[in-house]
Amino acid sequence: MKDIRGYAMIAGAALLWGVSATAAKFLFNRDVSTLLVVQTRVTFSALLMAAGFRLFRPSLLKVNPRELWRLAVLGIVGVAGANITYYLVIRETTVATAILIQYTSPLLVLAYGVLSGDEGFSAVKLIAALLSLAGCALAVGVFDTAAIALTPLALVAGIGSIVTFAFLTVYTRKVVARMPSWTAVLYALVFASLMWAVINPPWVIARDSHPPELWVALVGFAIISVLVPHSLFAAGLRSVVPSRAIITSTLEPVIAIGSAAIVLGELLTPLQILGAVTVLAAIIILNLRPEEERRSVSEPSQRSCHDIHTPPG
Repeated sequence: MKDIRGYAMIAGAALLWGVSATAAKFLFNRDVSTLLVVQTRVTFSALLMAAGFRLFRPSLLKVNPRELWRLAVLGIVGVAGANITYYLVIRETTVATAILIQYTSPLLVLAYGVLSGDEGFSAVKLIAALLSLAGCALAVGVFDTAAIALTPLALVAGIGSIVTFAFLTVYTRKVVARMPSWTAVLYALVFASLMWAVINPPWVIARDSHPPELWVALVGFAIISVLVPHSLFAAGLRSVVPSRAIITSTLEPVIAIGSAAIVLGELLTPLQILGAVTVLAAIIILNLRPEEERRSVSEPSQRSCHDIHTPPG
């Protein structure tokens, strides 16, 4: 039951990330700057979480000072790093290219898990990872030469996108084994917000005149694109190993193109539909051996209970 709940949380995160991709496109089509969207979604999420915890769960604000460096690494390298590189690829090329590049990261996560000894290797995982990559490629239109483009800067940023997204997945699991997942997400967002504030200070944003309805839209976007999905993803990683989690999250581009078709009226090609089916098939194949998952997560779960109550060395 615990692993089913974990998969449901990760699928829920992918659902919201996919829907938020369409919402972001809606904002971009109205000439809202990419930097403003990316920065405010992290900052507003951190502020909302902090306010909510202060009012209803003050205990979640408490963190061992010796854990702050881990949270800083998670927020700056994982959250902010994945955002910076992903949106840099979008700026240099296309959304399709960015999605395709980022979702090669399941193979990197799988390789790391096997080589580090954190996970066992299985043909099921490898087949699922390859199928999910193929499905993503079809879903974003890999055969459309107009949609897929690559510049030297995009190539460098793309490699960074793969590494940081893989790091975000692997390192989040390690961090949430040491503290409540809500606490980990909050402080990761705080450190990511601080990084964005250095790059684009608040007084620079204040110089531009934005209508009140835009700020309301940005707060709503922060909730559906960061606050809720990142919390679900972190909580899901307590019971799902990183390689399975990141493969499951490849539902995101499938949901993104589906929601774009419904909301924005974008037509789906037969190859995109085939890609969506392929991703779903990968996730089904991934769950053909659930007993391996339980063995993989039993030890981290025990360490989690120990580390939460024992100060780290």
